[in-house]
Amino acid sequence: MPKQPTEIDIEISTLSEQGSGGGTHNERPVWVRNALPGETVRARILKRRGGQRFADGQPLENFSSDRVTSPCQYFPRCGGCATHHMAPTAQLGHKQRQLSDQLVIQGIQPNSWRVPVALLRLGYRRKARMGVRVVGESVLVGFRESFSNRVARIDACLTLTPELSKLIPPLKASIAKMSDPKTIPQIELAQGDSGCAVIVRHLQPLTDADVALWQAFEVNCQVEVLMQSKGYDTLTPIAKNRQQMSLLHYQIPEYGLTIGFYPHYFTQVNAPMNRELVRTVMGYLGNVRGHVVVDMFCGIGNFTLPLARAGALAVGIEASDEAVEMAKENARVNRVDHASAFYAEDLYGEGGALVSATDESDETAPTGSSINACFDHFSQSPDALILDPPRSGAGPNLEGWAGIPSLKQIVYVSCNPVTFAEDAKRLKAKGYVLEQVGVYDMFPGTAHVETVGRFVRTSVVGLD
Repeated sequence: MPKQPTEIDIEISTLSEQGSGGGTHNERPVWVRNALPGETVRARILKRRGGQRFADGQPLENFSSDRVTSPCQYFPRCGGCATHHMAPTAQLGHKQRQLSDQLVIQGIQPNSWRVPVALLRLGYRRKARMGVRVVGESVLVGFRESFSNRVARIDACLTLTPELSKLIPPLKASIAKMSDPKTIPQIELAQGDSGCAVIVRHLQPLTDADVALWQAFEVNCQVEVLMQSKGYDTLTPIAKNRQQMSLLHYQIPEYGLTIGFYPHYFTQVNAPMNRELVRTVMGYLGNVRGHVVVDMFCGIGNFTLPLARAGALAVGIEASDEAVEMAKENARVNRVDHASAFYAEDLYGEGGALVSATDESDETAPTGSSINACFDHFSQSPDALILDPPRSGAGPNLEGWAGIPSLKQIVYVSCNPVTFAEDAKRLKAKGYVLEQVGVYDMFPGTAHVETVGRFVRTSVVGLD
């Protein structure tokens, strides 16, 4: 019989970046989900690692004024959300403090803070990867449990859009009917403004009966089903009469744009908040008509295309060849291809390093760098940059980009307060000041922090 988790009563004194309450027991740190500073909770130890304990808990007394009742019956067991027990204003305050603390560590003081932006609290998530596990006669489809690799036992998800949430029960039923349900390790869900797609990862070839099963699922649930045997290059529509997967779309109405994407492409999961991000970025840039603006880590054109629509000469640069081709197609469909250009380039590598006139005479400098051609596409120097990098930050070439003499401002969109603050310090050394910064609640109920900051050039540093 499996050992039951240890239960302890513990006073909570702090809150981690992940939204867990922190305390000590027998001189060891304990991190407890569903716990807030000042509370006494009964904690159920679920994991031990590196001298620390990780638990979920229930408050016993001294309830925090920031506590609310979670709307989700699966919280805190399901690990998909972390802060459902916190009032929305408290969640926003916690996220802003995380960003502020990281900026202080790097010696950065913004000139001003935007009021934190929050919109939908539930039903916002349009993309998700969910685990699958067979337990006895039951099939589980969901996020991982707290501090565990086990799949949470859920029948619905309030964070997913209603259209995606309602797919969970029929997904479980269909997997259970397969010839070998244990060969399905995960499901991916994606939704556009109209239409949803389901990606079924399978580790063994499908039988004819399996194929028929998923074809019926597609018809009954009115979604596109794609089967994935290995990498994303193996995605195959389940429908007999379709050889190629269909595009999903989302709109940016203020700019009259419809942006297409395939289900496995990166897009922001919160559509209303994404539109708010675009508004903020464009507002920071001001009048872009006739000016060159370079969108680094541009993806499928989420910021580049609004720039082109607003009259900018917009250049998008992205590492993924697939994303670049999609961005070009989106520009063509939206009739802004004359005002935009897209390039595939590894922005973290040598090819992402700008080569100056003096560098070209240096035998040790990178040769054949195509990033210069990207910046020079419109035969006009850029006035502004947009940075929207992964969690790892802007990378080793940031100083080179920031040093372009013609640049006046950089708008930085970040999903990681740590790397944002580190890059802010690097930009400060290049003569930029963080004029304004703010938190955007892209993932309410979770520990994710989305940031937008505007850096204005006050001096030119280190130019030859």
